[in-house]
Amino acid sequence: MNSVNRPLCGITLLLLLRSITSAAHGEHVAIDLQVIGSQDRQEAFADREPPPGGVNPRPRLTVNAGEPLVLQAILTNVYPHGVRKDVTMRYYVVRTGAFGETQVPPPEAAVTQGSATLNFKPKARVGVRLKIRINEPGIYMVRVDTLNTDSDHEHFSAIDLEVK
Repeated sequence: MNSVNRPLCGITLLLLLRSITSAAHGEHVAIDLQVIGSQDRQEAFADREPPPGGVNPRPRLTVNAGEPLVLQAILTNVYPHGVRKDVTMRYYVVRTGAFGETQVPPPEAAVTQGSATLNFKPKARVGVRLKIRINEPGIYMVRVDTLNTDSDHEHFSAIDLEVK
């Protein structure tokens, strides 16, 4: 093998090890979050904490103040080993200080919020779809997350929302 192929081989091995490690880590929830405005839409998928704010950068969507928005989230239990009891799925839209904020404001400060607690069977799906309007310009975070999954980490999906 010549020296040109060695770095590529190392990168391939690193990617292979990373995919094996993440599969072995035992992901338990897939989350598909969408925010749909009158002119544009944005979608985000499951991320995890720690680290604070997650691993992936949040997508951004710009909308006009007072514009009708549709928030839709679907959570799917991909954990194949039995029922996860008393899992909470919660959603909220909360004002933040900046794009990509890693410190998540408390849901109590939310423009809108809701939750559902359920026994999450393998392959079970739960979702929410609602219309909202945000009248005050600013930067907001749309977030859907899990609580009480009996795991070493929780999952979330989030989109930064700029309201002009």
